[in-house]
Amino acid sequence: MPGQLVSRYAAARLLGRDRQTVERAVRTLAPDAYQKGQPRWRLERIAEILAMSPQQRREAGRAVDRYSIRSAKLDGMRAEYERQVEEITAEPSLDSRREMALALAPLLQAYQTTYLDLGRSLHLAADDVLSARAELIFQELMTEVSEAAQWPRHGENFFLRMLQAMAPDADDDEAA
Repeated sequence: MPGQLVSRYAAARLLGRDRQTVERAVRTLAPDAYQKGQPRWRLERIAEILAMSPQQRREAGRAVDRYSIRSAKLDGMRAEYERQVEEITAEPSLDSRREMALALAPLLQAYQTTYLDLGRSLHLAADDVLSARAELIFQELMTEVSEAAQWPRHGENFFLRMLQAMAPDADDDEAA
């Protein structure tokens, strides 16, 4: 059934895979939804990640939080981010891709801020360690957006334009 949402356990049964293998594989996937507070994924996504080698799975999940902050808000932001990156990748027009990347910039900032706020509230690590991890995740997300938009990170003002898009009112404040 296309789009079927399943738990890790159900995916293991349906795909005929070991439950622990599925558990490890979905660590790199943001849930597609939550049902009764429990994460659920589309069965196709789990099958795709299981088809990868363990090394490919690790690389696919490189921006996953190592502190395992469980938050429906972060997971929702991550799912929205992934959806928008897919749309950027599918867009044939380079100019449109770049405009879509700029439109995604505020979500990246919100993700980083939310991650830090949650990590601090849970006292998971020293603030400098948590901030460094948040920055690493932010940089990895920016790299993915750059690649999807075919907009080199270190050229053509990608980074500057993305930062400006994150704080569009900053120029208005300076003008006042």
